[in-house]
Amino acid sequence: MNESIEYLVAAILVVLLVSLTVSTLIPMALQRTTYLSESHLQTEAEKIANQLLLNPGDPADWGVTANSSSDIKAIGLALDGGEPYELDINKLIRLCESSINEITEKEQIDLENVSKLLGIYGKYGLSIRLTPVLNVSVQQISNDIYEVTVTTHEDLPVTNANITAIRVTAYVNNTCGETIITYIEDDAEATTDYNGKATLTFSQLQEEEIGSLIIIYVDFYGIRSVFSHIDEEEELYGVIIGNALYVGHLNETELEDTNSSKTKKGKPKNPGGGAIFPYPAALLVTPTGLEKTMLFEGKLLPITPPGSARPYYKFELNELENEAVMIVFTIKNRGRYRVVVARRAYNELNLDLSPLASSLVARGAHIRRIVKVSGFLYYFDLTLWRIVEED
Repeated sequence: MNESIEYLVAAILVVLLVSLTVSTLIPMALQRTTYLSESHLQTEAEKIANQLLLNPGDPADWGVTANSSSDIKAIGLALDGGEPYELDINKLIRLCESSINEITEKEQIDLENVSKLLGIYGKYGLSIRLTPVLNVSVQQISNDIYEVTVTTHEDLPVTNANITAIRVTAYVNNTCGETIITYIEDDAEATTDYNGKATLTFSQLQEEEIGSLIIIYVDFYGIRSVFSHIDEEEELYGVIIGNALYVGHLNETELEDTNSSKTKKGKPKNPGGGAIFPYPAALLVTPTGLEKTMLFEGKLLPITPPGSARPYYKFELNELENEAVMIVFTIKNRGRYRVVVARRAYNELNLDLSPLASSLVARGAHIRRIVKVSGFLYYFDLTLWRIVEED
């Protein structure tokens, strides 16, 4: 009887010991597997970030020369011949501007194409965010007074940042059947206070002005940023690729519902409808100031692509270098003059390759680097996550 009890107690102890061992080892094994998986994902994210940020790709100038993704052998965003972590703005424009499909002979290279060129499509999801190291916002107080706020990426106020602003106002003069566009520049300077705010006061505008915008340069001990603010919603726009400026048409719905035709960057989704006529006088915005230029001379005719594609204008500008950040010009549409800005420096870029509809998303790996674009510093944030197929 005693022996039976001893055997039973021994068996219970063995079962408890085995159970305790299994319950301890399995979580440790799962934790180890999870750690290895996350470590592998972080390694993949590092490889992808290095490929995009340190390599120009093949061809090295694909941002200008490639018409579609089929012309690109290897993807990379680095500026050919530039410094480490200096990115080519033309390649970023090819990634972010959906209007390229509408008003140029080229195609947008979106993140889906990027993922396919990287060999990760269907296996990993990818998002890229580009934000200035210094964030700038503008609030109009009155017709001639503006408040500028400068913050860090963490939304902390930046004190003692030097603000140099140029308000560009366009005027039209019709004399002897000839239309002349004149741009008047008005400068203002200020320094941010402890709240990161500064007040800019400009001269009073004349009543016959047709539009104005403000170019704001911020310098915080060598860290620079550029920002543009236009008093009214931009209803058409241009795209700069290399030394070419492409100008598209208004969206038909733009005149009816402003919000419905805007993308995240505040631009029309589908330019078209309503013939436009650009005027030759223009201003080139560089990291150091404004330069006068001419878009064209003589008679101007739009380019009409075959099929149902909408007509567009293309201007070759020899002085348009990689560091030019914007072009300001004037067009006439439906009897109204409008000041137009074609940007090469964006206040923020968000590129996101959403996971497939039939997939689940595992936790991701995040990479952050500081990069230079057109002479200004940005945070480059890359997030990579594994796509898990549903059963």
